[in-house]
Amino acid sequence: MSSTGPSLYDAVLLDRDGTLVEDVPYNGDPEKVRPVPGAREALDRLRAAGLRLAVVTNQSGLARGYFTAEDMRRVHARVEELLGPFDHWAICPHDDGDGCACRKPAPGLVREAADALGTVATRCVVVGDIGRDMTAALAAGAAGVLVPTAVTRPEEVAAAPAVAPSLTGAVDEILRRIRAVRAATPRTTRAGTVLVVRSDSAGDVLVTGPGIRAVAAGADRVVLLCGPRGRAAADLLPGVDEIIEWSLPWIDGSPEPVDPEDMRRLTTRLAAVDADDAVIFTSFHQSPLPLALLLRLAG
Repeated sequence: MSSTGPSLYDAVLLDRDGTLVEDVPYNGDPEKVRPVPGAREALDRLRAAGLRLAVVTNQSGLARGYFTAEDMRRVHARVEELLGPFDHWAICPHDDGDGCACRKPAPGLVREAADALGTVATRCVVVGDIGRDMTAALAAGAAGVLVPTAVTRPEEVAAAPAVAPSLTGAVDEILRRIRAVRAATPRTTRAGTVLVVRSDSAGDVLVTGPGIRAVAAGADRVVLLCGPRGRAAADLLPGVDEIIEWSLPWIDGSPEPVDPEDMRRLTTRLAAVDADDAVIFTSFHQSPLPLALLLRLAG
């Protein structure tokens, strides 16, 4: 699966015990690390899709003295030896009574991981095996997929935003969502020539500069139609390949009568641009309709 194109998620955040590896309570022994079935293959599919991976795990055994930080480091090194590298490990070392902001079901670990991965929680999906994982995900604004085990309570399954039968099934669901979003996103191609219009004073033309640059970013050629009062500013704008200076009388507060012959000459000039698209920028007090009709006549 290609990682190009729009994507629903930037990262997948995974619980450790019961989700990635078999749940051995307070494990400080790397020899006891046993991946859940299909874990390496499932994670490699996420990596191949361009998703970053992090582990978000409560490890109260540190606070309780059941293992040391070095023991935990060796356990995590073994996890990565068996399952491949993770981009970040977000670990809560506290116990339930410590009142920290990181221990799941609090959202702290999810937010930490998202920040470390250079994204936001709303572009992450959390995979875990108990309700605490899902609550942390939702509290942070992330999506969640529950993979129930023998310790998952029925009410946790019922409340989960999504449920998968296994880690492999959770990855199937994540990638299915990404494919659905990409399939529903219209493919965009560069426009050829775009005619951009801002027929106002120099200040108005300068203010429109960022909008014109945005148009130029998706076009091969940009032609700007402006009035005499805005010409000096138009000459300063990047991204403009050609400038057409023409007075549009209805722009002024006290306009002169429209000269039909002058409008015919303008229509012929605009038709010669052979634009694929046109964008009209106006002030709030102006109607784009007269110019839109003129552009329609110019094709």
